Amino acid sequence: MKTLFTGPWIKCELLQVWLEKHGIDSVIEPVTAAGDPSDADGPEDLDREVRVLVAEADHPRAHELFFTEREGEL
Repeated sequence: MKTLFTGPWIKCELLQVWLEKHGIDSVIEPVTAAGDPSDADGPEDLDREVRVLVAEADHPRAHELFFTEREGEL
């Protein structure tokens, strides 16, 4: 698995749904210090930092879908 995006839980959850609609499986993983007890269960704080991971084989396509289209808007 390779990191595609790191940010607040709420944004990552939306990205995960969007990737799913494009046929790309992903996993959300917390970004915390080792041994931090706040890693438990689920997101209590929607701003908690997490990362979206995709399979290495899907990463180029996911990156293109998520980032490339937006470069022209800048």
